[in-house]
Amino acid sequence: MTTSGTKEIERFFVEVPRYTSYPTAEDFTAAVGPDVHAASLRAAAAAPGTPVSLYIHLPFCREICAFCACHSLVARTEARIDRYLEALVREMDLVQRELGGTRPVSELHLGGGSPSYVSAVAFERIIRALRERFSFDRAATLSLEADPRSVDREKITLYRALGFDRISFGFQDVDPGVQRAIGRNQSAETSREAYALAREAGFRSINIDLCYGLPEQTEDTFRQTIADVIGLRPDRIALFGYAHLPHLRPRQRLIVAAALPTPGVRLRMMLEGRDQLLAAGYDAIGLDHFALPGDDLARAAATGRLHRNFQGYTTTTTDALIGLGLSAISDLPAGYAQNFRSLHAYLEALEAGRLPTERGVLRTDDDRVRGEIIRRVMCRFELDLPDLERTLKIDFRAAFARELGELGRLSDDGLVTVEQARIRLTPLGRVFVRNVASIFDTHRRPPAAGDAPRFSMSA
Repeated sequence: MTTSGTKEIERFFVEVPRYTSYPTAEDFTAAVGPDVHAASLRAAAAAPGTPVSLYIHLPFCREICAFCACHSLVARTEARIDRYLEALVREMDLVQRELGGTRPVSELHLGGGSPSYVSAVAFERIIRALRERFSFDRAATLSLEADPRSVDREKITLYRALGFDRISFGFQDVDPGVQRAIGRNQSAETSREAYALAREAGFRSINIDLCYGLPEQTEDTFRQTIADVIGLRPDRIALFGYAHLPHLRPRQRLIVAAALPTPGVRLRMMLEGRDQLLAAGYDAIGLDHFALPGDDLARAAATGRLHRNFQGYTTTTTDALIGLGLSAISDLPAGYAQNFRSLHAYLEALEAGRLPTERGVLRTDDDRVRGEIIRRVMCRFELDLPDLERTLKIDFRAAFARELGELGRLSDDGLVTVEQARIRLTPLGRVFVRNVASIFDTHRRPPAAGDAPRFSMSA
């Protein structure tokens, strides 16, 4: 897909969820608290032998970047980190008490914040505590996110020794002007050195996060950033669009809105970036990921095994993702449960011996059906209607007559093709896959005039 005609397709820029869940976090309420969460964990225990995924949130960073949308905190003292880690172990105990030991862990991911900011000693303590409480499958995949500014040879070597074989580095952009504009202060050399250490240590899969739409970015500077990253030849590259929502993320008020690229420039950056990555031999995976053909993510996408949850795209399909730590979200058969986003509230709950559940939502039968359809749109870029009807036990055309009408409109726009037995996204539709997925979202409320944005733009 080329960058020609970008003005015409700017009309597809809409505010829409990223669909890492359905219903989305916008629909979470306090009706799901510790008791409901505990019951959901006990219900999940009724599938012994079925694997689960674990997500651990380590929120601390050396400093908070102005563009960041994560639930992250500045680690002012070691004592603050120690208190958090002690609470995290308490949460492991409470969750394991409800879940039992019948379900093995097939995937562990540590996110943040910056998990690499935690000292090597503390990091090893966390993994030891996890292994003491949960049964890990022998072939479990272990991955973590890392800040190039807070890793060194000792830490990288430790991660490999503990069984981690996937690592993701946040580069965002290697241009020094853009780095200054987002308050990241991360030199290109620092980024390259961290990548070289991981490659030398033998990580099986290395991902690099890039972000377009940042302040001071231009088409030329971002083109060079992608060329530099391609030169490193990471196994995966995530190409995210920056979401400027300062009313929801106060730290983004430090970013001068006038310094952001215009919608047209932003779109050309994304489209040119895609073209560069595809020309370099990467496969486009889902919404915003690219992987070399031999990578597990590319193989999963090619064989229809790609999955999507709060960790983004993953090769592990499970009905239970258990989130531990500040703001972490659990995705269980009954629904979603999110931990407190306030550190004080999180610590207070655990020190009182309670699950630190702040909010969530329980799925209805309709949510389960629509969630599976949205997942297939986001992961496969198509809907095989006979297969959907067999799997979900529905009459698709009767149940989704309204949505078929909407898909007809998207067909006229060139985003999808609608056949008797199959709905496929076009190359343009793959770029705006969230627009297509949103057709099946009955929870989504169109913004009223004057409303502040709640979601990022669709590209």
